[in-house]
Amino acid sequence: MRRTVVACAGVAVAALLPLAPAHADSTVVVHGLAFPTGRAAQLSFVGCQNPYDRADEALEPYIGIGPGQAPTGERSLGYDLAGGNAIGSLHYVDSMAATTVAGLSVTAPEGASGVAYAGYQEPADRGTGLVWFGRADLAAAPGGWQRVDAAGLTYTWTKFDMLAQKPVGEQQDAAAIPAFLAAHGGDGPGFFTIGFGCDGRPFNMDAWRIGSPGAVTTYDLEGLATSTSISGPDGAIDLGDSVTLRGSVTDSSGAPVPDARLVLETQGPNGGWSFVDGASVDRSSGDEPTLAVTPDSTTTYRWRFVDRPLAEGSVSAPFTVQVREPGPSEGPVRKSTAPERRHR
Repeated sequence: MRRTVVACAGVAVAALLPLAPAHADSTVVVHGLAFPTGRAAQLSFVGCQNPYDRADEALEPYIGIGPGQAPTGERSLGYDLAGGNAIGSLHYVDSMAATTVAGLSVTAPEGASGVAYAGYQEPADRGTGLVWFGRADLAAAPGGWQRVDAAGLTYTWTKFDMLAQKPVGEQQDAAAIPAFLAAHGGDGPGFFTIGFGCDGRPFNMDAWRIGSPGAVTTYDLEGLATSTSISGPDGAIDLGDSVTLRGSVTDSSGAPVPDARLVLETQGPNGGWSFVDGASVDRSSGDEPTLAVTPDSTTTYRWRFVDRPLAEGSVSAPFTVQVREPGPSEGPVRKSTAPERRHR
């Protein structure tokens, strides 16, 4: 699988916030690392033994097609960490009891180990930063895509002060979430974070899932969404003149896509589009690709950004170059047949 590095924004465990409940299964497409606002789904980066005890390392996400058939869409998000940290999904929920689906799909050619944390605030601690953190080991076998479900795991529980980002000393024996809730005052808000990378082996993830049967939101991790534009002369040109067409490609944030490969297409009389034979994009004048064309009649063009592992393809709006036709000819000059008059 071809993989392409994309710059990573900072990620961290955030504060607990309530969420509106979902009412039906749905899919949210995430382009690059542009996760939706709010706390429904974010990227988490945690320590493998203690969520706040993270080793410093540069995060280099990879977006690529597959591997194989991705669980949702065409692409997935991958990492190759140094070991000791885990990166993956983070979901805040307003009811731990009602959240019975929390997971993702993972693939790792050499297998991979990870960690899941379940956070729960019991009723007696509401209004404080005290939250129980349950911890469970995760493992992915070598090979194809596998589903990881964290809601049904058995966790070892430690109470943390999220404001101070440290444990406060209280610990509980291993217990599944329903039993732990029943022993600590009943339901409450919380979160799930599910990640891999603890052993430093590469992995890819896709299809983050959160909710309950009939109300599960799946997050499809895809490539950067792109927008392609075209510009050229403001007015008509004379037949035989050359013009320069410029193109640009940006992602959803408006940032240029580096080394974007563009091809120029023309529109035929039936409305179809075809590649301009012999087109060679010139970058000598800067980052924006340009191409000189010499149309022999009024012609409509567009740029096409070719789909690649990092980013999804896109096309520009049509751009028409108006070509002025020559004026009416006065006809060929005729030689007079009258007798030539000679001057003496």
